[in-house]
Amino acid sequence: MMNEMIITARKSTGAIEVMKQMAERPVEALTRYYSEVLERRLSSRQTLHLLNAQLAFLMTVFPSMSMVLRLMCLTWLVGAVLRCRESLR
Repeated sequence: MMNEMIITARKSTGAIEVMKQMAERPVEALTRYYSEVLERRLSSRQTLHLLNAQLAFLMTVFPSMSMVLRLMCLTWLVGAVLRCRESLR
């Protein structure tokens, strides 16, 4: 006797869509905020580049890290600022 199992794949787009919308709301709010501050219309992608650069800056100046971690964060910061600059052109 052969044991067989049938697996059916269901699309569970309902839960995924809800999670996606929940993640997009804060980004949309920040996009509106940054657009007002910079006096130009920004996309969500540009907002995420700005957030990445800000987080990299905070991690670079965090006082209780070793020098190796600070150098890694500094590399991250330089890359993030360059990507952000390119995105905002």
